[in-house]
Amino acid sequence: MASITSVGIGSGLDVNSIVTQLVDLEKKPLKTLESKATSVQAQLSAFGQVQSQFAALTDVATRISDASTWTARTATSSNTSAATIAVTSSASANSFTLDVDRLASKQSLSSSTVATGSLPGAGTLSIQLGTWDAAGTAFTAGGASAVNVAITNTDTLASIASKINAANSGVTASVFNDGTNERLLMQSKNTGAAAGFRVQSGDAALAGFVFDPENKAGQGMASTGNPVQFGQNAAARINGLAVTSATNTLADNFTGVTLELQATTTTNYGLGTETKAPITMVISEDVKPAVKNVSDFVDAFNKLNQTLRDLTKYDATTKVAGLFQGDSMVIGIQNVLRNMVGSTSKGATSQRLADIGLDRQLDGSLTINTAKLSVAANDGTSLQQLFTADNGNTMTNGFALKFSTLGQGVAATGGSLYNKAASLQNLLDKNSQDQTKLNARVASFEARLRKQYSDLDVQMAKLNALNTYVGQQVTLWNKSSN
Repeated sequence: MASITSVGIGSGLDVNSIVTQLVDLEKKPLKTLESKATSVQAQLSAFGQVQSQFAALTDVATRISDASTWTARTATSSNTSAATIAVTSSASANSFTLDVDRLASKQSLSSSTVATGSLPGAGTLSIQLGTWDAAGTAFTAGGASAVNVAITNTDTLASIASKINAANSGVTASVFNDGTNERLLMQSKNTGAAAGFRVQSGDAALAGFVFDPENKAGQGMASTGNPVQFGQNAAARINGLAVTSATNTLADNFTGVTLELQATTTTNYGLGTETKAPITMVISEDVKPAVKNVSDFVDAFNKLNQTLRDLTKYDATTKVAGLFQGDSMVIGIQNVLRNMVGSTSKGATSQRLADIGLDRQLDGSLTINTAKLSVAANDGTSLQQLFTADNGNTMTNGFALKFSTLGQGVAATGGSLYNKAASLQNLLDKNSQDQTKLNARVASFEARLRKQYSDLDVQMAKLNALNTYVGQQVTLWNKSSN
């Protein structure tokens, strides 16, 4: 007897249809679970947006509550071609005049001309840093020792310059070619009177490169016709008070103020017929960062407020409720934020956000009255206090402190934002587990049904075969009896 290879053949029943319908009935709770999972996932995603926007508002509030945020300064120079000014937050609002009498310069020398490619001869050049007196005839050596540069018979002016540069003596050298002859040029690396230098040598071959007016006046690089410039300090007057600097940067006269001298403003300085053209420098509070901070605060608050409104509202027209419509925790956060915006801060002339032009609207959002905020920004101290005053009381502290404290609290482990997100995730995890269990139960149910119907097919096939055999025997008996 042939075996049954397809369920339903033996019994004649549409087993696949019967099993499918029974399994679908068993699966019905799965659709409810899937629908619930979709809803919880939507809530979890939406709440992630709430968390992100709450964090953004907290970040802005924390930034505003930092005192350094309110110490921005700006500075201007009435003549940037002569001097520029840069300030840090430690600079005080101030104004002063500046006369640039003299710029700092480097000492520079030139040798007499020699034929191009000449080999001056062997010897040693001794370079000593120090200070020349005003007349350029007396030299005071600096603290560093003299640097000796060994010159050989095969050295040209170019190789002598290279050796001087490699010696790290505080002096640089180069070769100037006028088309026919060459000169050795030497210059101090730094500006200022103390960066001057003296060049000595006991070797006749190098006499042309000596510069020592104190001991060898009119010789070597000090010879008539060779240009000489002595190093000098910058000289200026701030509000008429004399200041000097080895460089063209004045950085120690006022805290947080750096002046870069570019050109002199005084003519005939030190000649008794000088003419001054002072520059005016102005340092003032920079209100732009403060206004930007307040604007950022309003933007962050309004984004969070709008999201909370959308998630908790009921649209009567579409009859669609927000994902958190009626959720006590979300509505509670919404109410706390709105109450906080309408609260007061003690310690400043302005005590409410409305006093500086941040007006609360019916939908809970804030708008900025630019004119009022501009007036408040020009009184930077009061505006700062409105946001940063620390009274030791969360109800009357500055608004930046209030929102920063609130944000850090609700987002912390155990806080309302953290707990709500954890609760939604737990629901989603439990739903996933329930779906897995239900799918396993349905799969087992389907397997059991198919086995039962398979067994039924086998039995029905046997019965049908027996029935056929009995029928055949009866037929044979009837023929025999005839």
